[in-house]
Amino acid sequence: MGVSEPMERGLVAFDSVGLNFLDARVRAALLVVACILLALPIWLVKYPPLVDYPNHLARAFVLHHLHDPNYDFGRWFAPDWGPNPYLFADLLMQVFQSVVGIYAAGKLTLTLCVLSLPLSVRFFLRRANPQSEFLAIFAFAVAYNPDILMGFMSFQLSLALCFVVMGVWLDWAREGKTGTYILLWILTTLLYLTHLGGFAVAGLAVVVYTLVTAGIGNRLVMGVLPFTPGVALFGYAKLHGWAGRGLDYSTWQFMGKVKSMMIPLQGYSKTLGYVMALVVGATAVYFLARRDKLKVQSGWVAVAAALLLVHWAMPDQYGGLAFIDYRFCIFAFLFALAIPAFSGPRNWIVASGTALFLASTLVVGTHFAREQKRLTELANNFQYIPRNAHVLAYSAKGNTAWLDSDNLHFWSYGVIEDGWITPSLFHQKSVQPLQLRVPMCDDDDQYGDKLLNRQFSVESLRKDYDYIWASNIEYLDPLLGKIGEVVRSNGTLKIYKTDPEDGRTSSVEARAGMVAASCVSR
Repeated sequence: MGVSEPMERGLVAFDSVGLNFLDARVRAALLVVACILLALPIWLVKYPPLVDYPNHLARAFVLHHLHDPNYDFGRWFAPDWGPNPYLFADLLMQVFQSVVGIYAAGKLTLTLCVLSLPLSVRFFLRRANPQSEFLAIFAFAVAYNPDILMGFMSFQLSLALCFVVMGVWLDWAREGKTGTYILLWILTTLLYLTHLGGFAVAGLAVVVYTLVTAGIGNRLVMGVLPFTPGVALFGYAKLHGWAGRGLDYSTWQFMGKVKSMMIPLQGYSKTLGYVMALVVGATAVYFLARRDKLKVQSGWVAVAAALLLVHWAMPDQYGGLAFIDYRFCIFAFLFALAIPAFSGPRNWIVASGTALFLASTLVVGTHFAREQKRLTELANNFQYIPRNAHVLAYSAKGNTAWLDSDNLHFWSYGVIEDGWITPSLFHQKSVQPLQLRVPMCDDDDQYGDKLLNRQFSVESLRKDYDYIWASNIEYLDPLLGKIGEVVRSNGTLKIYKTDPEDGRTSSVEARAGMVAASCVSR
């Protein structure tokens, strides 16, 4: 039976009054509660089980203690605070470390990564399409998306900052204020220094939206100009550190592209991912069924479609950076929230989105808590490697899914706890602000490919390293067994102690001594 017109008007009125009531009395408090709930999984555990996070954390620790006499980092590492497009997260952790310890600094940065996404999307929707602002609840539901669960902190920050830039750009386009335009220049440059992905998406969105809604003209030119400092910095990086990087299509797969379309809704629970897809699909069907209450914003349709096309056109790899194409679908999903201007009842949508947000946060919190026992036991293996030892980490994910591979870079906590010297920290030139002063054998070879391809002799490892942390790389055991003995075997982890010849100073130690002497003389 259909709903009568008077009853329908009553439902719409009730819905509107309810939302206004929340705006006036409760909404601010609910927003604070939602933010607290989102942050809880991070602060209730010692080791947030995010794949790349320990490596980023250890790099920030080394940068902060380069001149600390309690550590030997200064002999081996040097800062590289150039205008790199991944700078902002490292700078944040340096600032936080000056006030709190490294673990709290890391958690503060993670908290900012998680909270900034839904808050920035809400900021954007208020300007892009106020009638779709209620859909920001879905941004809360995907705050713990696979990119942050992989530990891609710089990308997650750029994801949020991209929507701040878009909101400020819309403010300028509507009001034309000089102050807003100056702020836009500052934010777009900061966006470049946060991550290249968010910067590229914001530029694409400005161009596509302007072409669809206003065409080619002064507005397009003025919208693009704030991106010129970032483009210039990228050109500089290509000439001075990224010259060898390029798109690698060797891993492009059709089915992989199809599956990765669901990346924004995925996480630790496949079931919850399916439920999210069902709710999002039901919302879209509901909007279409109530076309009399719906107005489609064609500009944002074009932006979301353009981002999906980029997803299909991009390969998985850009130089040594992986999962490049996966990162565009989350942008497309969030921009799509600005498409429907819906004036009909929407309380059930808000309720469904809230339930998804709560369920997602609960799943993440439960997973974080469940992993602590295993990660604590893994940390107990650090005692088999002494303080300030030279350690090479070979580590693969094994048979687990990527999101469950939180032991991949867990060895990095040994750098923080025991001052290990290792080139296995992320230190890509023009990407991370940390560089090696002294070249070390098999640098940046996480899976041992260079060793397997015999680009050097396994004997050279014993010259540079005291210990080798070998996790899920059984295929290297025959080679590593030639240069040392296993002092600890725990599941898929083996710790090798190398056996250099008596009385011999390693080549890397000698080079480090020369570097240190050179620094003193200057």
